[in-house]
Amino acid sequence: MPNTVEMKTRESALLDKLICDYGPTKYLDIVWAMEWARHLRVREEYRRLPMAEMIQKALLEVISGQVTSEQIMAAAYGAPAAPAKTEEKKPAAKKEDEPKKEKKEAKEKKETKDKKATKETKEKKEKAKKD
Repeated sequence: MPNTVEMKTRESALLDKLICDYGPTKYLDIVWAMEWARHLRVREEYRRLPMAEMIQKALLEVISGQVTSEQIMAAAYGAPAAPAKTEEKKPAAKKEDEPKKEKKEAKEKKETKDKKATKETKEKKEKAKKD
């Protein structure tokens, strides 16, 4: 079983090779790797790692394709990674929309009430002019 120094050296060499041979999206993928590193930092198993090692690990995972941008978005921003998660969020979204619907209905009632009051006022003025 190789020791940790040998493993880190191998990972570093692999990362260097991947970065050198990487295509035109390398700068965008570096941004994704930084987001992934922020996400990893929250996880319990990575909390004690130095940030430099965490960034290296995140960069290796992003460049090697172990992690996709969709997975990073889901982890970092809470965006759904799979359709199943979207279905779970729909009821929550409806609950959040309920106060909006209530406000909208209240606004519509008020507007209707105001229109009726305006109409009644106009009718009263017209009757007053006729008399």
